[in-house]
Amino acid sequence: SNLMQDLERQGVSRREFLAFCASMAAILGMPKAASAAIAKAVESEKRPILVWLEFQDCAGNTESFLRSGHPTVAQILLDTISLNYHETLMVAAGDQAEAALEDTVAKHKGEYIALVEGSIPGDIDSGYCTIGGRSALDIAREVWRGSGGDGRRGHLRNL
Repeated sequence: SNLMQDLERQGVSRREFLAFCASMAAILGMPKAASAAIAKAVESEKRPILVWLEFQDCAGNTESFLRSGHPTVAQILLDTISLNYHETLMVAAGDQAEAALEDTVAKHKGEYIALVEGSIPGDIDSGYCTIGGRSALDIAREVWRGSGGDGRRGHLRNL
């Protein structure tokens, strides 16, 4: 694929690429077998879409991502993935940010990767963390279901 040719020109072997995919599976809380699916998605001409939700968190994962050195965050965002939603990194805010999330969930159902950074409070009313008047739990379930997950407890992976 074009991606593998580009990576080889940069000195990245197929083995290193597959190790990266295995690391991504582990970071996302997915089984080791998911690394093959990640490799396939990354190698496709279409960049995989990522919806990165932040709820009750310190943004430590985001900070680590921003400080990555090889590859750089610019290389990841410009060449590898399509980061359609991330509260900290996106330009849009408020209604525009909510619209970007809704648009991605509606137009790319079953095509995107959903990642949750932080905890999701699950009290009776789920009112401890709300965004745009909606509970974090409600948003997480909607986004997870759109990604192909079923939104049941134990299937939402928190980082």
